[in-house]
Amino acid sequence: MEKYPILPLPIYRRLLLTALAVLIGITLPWRAIYGQSSSDPLVLAFYYTWFDENTWTYDQLSDLPAEPYVSRDRAVMGRHIDQAKSAGIDALLVAWYGPGGGNQTETNLVAMLEEAAARNFKIGILFETNSPFLGGDVSGALQHALSAHANHPAYLRVDNRPVIFFWQPTLYGIETWQNIRSQVDPNYSSIWISEGVNTAYLSVFDGHHLYSNTWNPPADLSYTNQKFANQVENMRQQTGAYKFWVATTMPGYNDVRVRPGSGFAQDREGGAYYDRSWQAAIASQPNWVVITSFNEWPEGTYIEPSATFGNQYLGSTSAWSGQFKSGGGVNVQAAALPPPAPLLPPEPTPIPTPLPEPDSPTLYVQVDLANLRAGPGTDYAIVGQALLDTAIAIRGRHPDYPDWWQVTAEEEPSWIYAPLGRAAGPLDQVPIVELSTIAPSTTGASDRAKPLYDPNQATTKPYLSRQP
Repeated sequence: MEKYPILPLPIYRRLLLTALAVLIGITLPWRAIYGQSSSDPLVLAFYYTWFDENTWTYDQLSDLPAEPYVSRDRAVMGRHIDQAKSAGIDALLVAWYGPGGGNQTETNLVAMLEEAAARNFKIGILFETNSPFLGGDVSGALQHALSAHANHPAYLRVDNRPVIFFWQPTLYGIETWQNIRSQVDPNYSSIWISEGVNTAYLSVFDGHHLYSNTWNPPADLSYTNQKFANQVENMRQQTGAYKFWVATTMPGYNDVRVRPGSGFAQDREGGAYYDRSWQAAIASQPNWVVITSFNEWPEGTYIEPSATFGNQYLGSTSAWSGQFKSGGGVNVQAAALPPPAPLLPPEPTPIPTPLPEPDSPTLYVQVDLANLRAGPGTDYAIVGQALLDTAIAIRGRHPDYPDWWQVTAEEEPSWIYAPLGRAAGPLDQVPIVELSTIAPSTTGASDRAKPLYDPNQATTKPYLSRQP
């Protein structure tokens, strides 16, 4: 008997669909059916749908859209999708508060999917873990996302797995997320991308990104991207499962008008900061690049056309996304960058004053200004700050937060991101802090206690500091 090759099931499906297409006289766009491949270098961008007639004022924003709009307008959705597509963006990641409470992110997500389908474009979800509409039912909201939205033809899929990005997953512990995943997606049929500085969450999640890498004080973009790319690679080795590294690009940052007294600004430098951000992202060899953001106006990270910059950042995005997808290196638009300064003879490297070796566990701050937080993560409130070379007593640590020290500053316990300083002394004597002694992230966080938005209308995003 003649033997025939055994084809994988997806091939049989394609052959069957092709035969049906021939019978009815249509051509099927395979990518529209199966989504992107994990080998595709995707460019994504965060997108927000909670703006209305009262949003656009210089009292709260440093710049305004070239065409002010309301997010519920489907013509606006279509325009934004067309703009993103023309800039080489493969999908918009729409911030989503969940299905409950009648909040507009649910209805606007449905509309965005329909508008995207009409334009052969993709939409994914940015799951807002701190949504005021979840009522603690994270599992129920994710089940709704996968059953009601992820099956839409326009939903972002990679290797036929729907993709969900998460904002602030560190609101819950790793064990809690393991329980959630076992209820919602026990077979890992979707791709979950975590966020933040703790890559230990990759024991549950499938990939990692930093929503923001524009911090105050500033971080070296190349170092930061490579550091987290290496951490993701380490988690691939530890877990024995593939993990996606998603590098972040940002045009700048400016939240001084929505956070008076605590906000900061990173100047766009005429576009040079965005160029450096892309260069650093590409150099870290990511699977995908995500842009923060298409239209996060209160924090000044938008790339959509504005009154100040016009279409400049859509044009830059088009050039950089093309370079990333071509795999041609990081020298795109080199002519547009400022010429390098002439080389000068190097100055002798000053010999640093040696720091004393302490008798007790101590952290010496090694940046100009380090934030002290109410808990071990960037989702906790800033409760103080420490200057360069300040010596802070280390009082504890927790195994779930290996990059954070619990310290004592001004006789009050707080937490500091460990890479911001040099730990010295008998570190083996640092006690493990019980989880019950760590203040919940919903207490002592001034940004949460006094949100700059109305949770009954949810027209703007809750503002939280996103830096260590």
